[in-house]
Amino acid sequence: MGNHRTILIALFASAIAVQICSVCATFSDETVFYWSAGGGRYTAPDNVYLGLNKTGGSGIKSKSGYMYGSITVGIKLPSGNSAGTVTTFYLSSDGDTHDEVDFEFLGNVTGEPYTIHTNIYTQGFGKREQQFKPWFNPADGYHYYTIFWNLYQVVWLVDGKPIRVFRNYHDSEINYPDSQPMHAYSSFWNADDWATQGGRVKTDWTLAPFKAQLQNYKADACYCSDKSCVARCSEKKPTNWWTKQKYFKLSSSQNEEMNRIRRECMIYNYCTDSPRFNGDFPKECSLTQY
Repeated sequence: MGNHRTILIALFASAIAVQICSVCATFSDETVFYWSAGGGRYTAPDNVYLGLNKTGGSGIKSKSGYMYGSITVGIKLPSGNSAGTVTTFYLSSDGDTHDEVDFEFLGNVTGEPYTIHTNIYTQGFGKREQQFKPWFNPADGYHYYTIFWNLYQVVWLVDGKPIRVFRNYHDSEINYPDSQPMHAYSSFWNADDWATQGGRVKTDWTLAPFKAQLQNYKADACYCSDKSCVARCSEKKPTNWWTKQKYFKLSSSQNEEMNRIRRECMIYNYCTDSPRFNGDFPKECSLTQY
């Protein structure tokens, strides 16, 4: 993957620029294990091993919540037969009316590609899945996954390339994650009831323990643990870089790149699944999203 700093500089090229810190916090600084049945552990200050065996999986959670900004994680997915396993990186608030932004990586049988599964929940409502086949092998090395989030849009990026946008339409029928800080999570678990080919292919436990690896956690975000700091994180001021006008939407070149990826790599879009919604799609599907 090359130098991590070079990758960070390239993220959000031309329109959404990741802010480079002189001393970046590490996984061990920023996160805690909230689940470790599968033997998860820190292998270095900024490297994490997430284990999965028949007993269970493992996961980390950021110590603080965030309200807007950019969160990036380098992930190397399990190689070989990973059917039934799911590796995740996501942001989420708490409660029944939670907000959530998801990357989920669905394993597959040897020789078949992973599925990059994305979703967003607003005020507890999800059902907004989009899925992609990666244009690379995510088990061959570390790739960087970013969730960028501000008052105007949520953007999912893979190695600095945008693959999806969810805009703020200021519409109560759609809702937007603009009132609840979210923690960052990464987890590794078994979901062979649905994850691989609709649950038809099960996890082969003779291959356990499975492992996913993380590195170079980076949070260029507004630290915010409860709703009292939402206004502070939304304020338009120089330190809140995500509020600058150039981050309101993608650039034309980013739109072109995203649309190419979507044409070539998207395999599922909730906005075209008429049988699922009986033609009554969520309102945002009829609006310009980019």
